[in-house]
Amino acid sequence: MSRYPGEEIARGSRSSVRAWGADAVAKVPLPTTPDGWIIAEAHYTADVHATGAPVPRLLAIERVEGRAASIYERAHGPSMWELVTSSPSTAAAVGADLAALHHELLAISPPPTLPRQVDRMACKIRLAASSVAADVAEALALLPAEVGLYRLCHGDLHPGNVLVTPKGPVVIDWFDASRGDPTLDVARTALLLGVLGPRLIRPVHLPGATLPVLEALYEAYRRGILERTGFIAGEIDRHGPSTWAARLAEGLERDDLLEAWRRSRRETAS
Repeated sequence: MSRYPGEEIARGSRSSVRAWGADAVAKVPLPTTPDGWIIAEAHYTADVHATGAPVPRLLAIERVEGRAASIYERAHGPSMWELVTSSPSTAAAVGADLAALHHELLAISPPPTLPRQVDRMACKIRLAASSVAADVAEALALLPAEVGLYRLCHGDLHPGNVLVTPKGPVVIDWFDASRGDPTLDVARTALLLGVLGPRLIRPVHLPGATLPVLEALYEAYRRGILERTGFIAGEIDRHGPSTWAARLAEGLERDDLLEAWRRSRRETAS
């Protein structure tokens, strides 16, 4: 029997998050989102929660208006991005906090039930090559051939996906979770903060972003993640083109991404 949730709390590209009583939320798929995606994300989230990572607890999978919907314990608090937009001077502090949180996640051994990161990215690159531009297929050769030690990779970590609660940060939206190369996950976050090689763009998932705020946010994040992990900046930057190519499959910022991808290939060839 279908149940009906309350007011909409947030809306993303795949789902709507709606109140489910006072202390839970329902993640309801948009019409274009298959039920299977919501169910898969629910299982990924539950498995990651079992590692002790700061993620919402899955309560159930219900039927809402005839569709599968995942029910999570509600994390009460604004997102990191809401903090930045309400007080832009906090951008650097939020960037540093995001780096600390990312480092914490990357220290976790991932559940073996998560997909492999390279498989996820390869699927996206093939989709982009068939639906956007055939030359994007060249990015398949840029993916890591081997990963030394699989780490927990969120795949979509940005300030809009971190809620700041009285008990600490809570990371939401685990649909793109995987086990993989941590430097590649950091490169993905750099892209989500608007970094396209030497350029900055305003990502659609960070509404109200200005370039000075993004620059402060990213510089603090980059400095923090390099200091905490010991990664080499060049390792992260090297993964930029493959992350841009994979992002093309998501239907967002296509002109900017395709320009950045093709520029990187010209620079490599010269």
